[in-house]
Amino acid sequence: MLLHSSPTSRVAERRTALRYPLRLPVVFSWQDESGRIQGCDGYSRDLGSRGIYVYAEQVPPLGVSIEMNVFLPRPEHSSRPSEIHAVGRVVRSEMQGVATRGANGFATMNHTTLLREARGQKADQPDATLTEFGLEKSPEEDRGSIGERD
Repeated sequence: MLLHSSPTSRVAERRTALRYPLRLPVVFSWQDESGRIQGCDGYSRDLGSRGIYVYAEQVPPLGVSIEMNVFLPRPEHSSRPSEIHAVGRVVRSEMQGVATRGANGFATMNHTTLLREARGQKADQPDATLTEFGLEKSPEEDRGSIGERD
């Protein structure tokens, strides 16, 4: 646990992975209690290898397994778009109501996080994990449960 202290207060920070404040388009889906696939889109507030915070009109229920694609900006030298594909669980949600449109959001804890070419593109290269780009793996990946779904 990291502690951030100031002269007037001490705040405990439970997050151990770096989070990057990036506003990027996100598409996400989950299975509701009746087994139907639900989906929506929004944008990230911040993201890291172990979690993503998403602003969206529709917020999935707490505890639900969720799949997300975060679309990365295309560098000038690249002809193929890339995305971050993450599978995780909703660990926090914030509903602000209709009056403050767009302020609803939720946080996820990721089980898997992959950097890959955006789907629909020529896929002649394998997926790369974010660890290959200097980011950390989640504890679940270290235990070998990458393909496991809850």
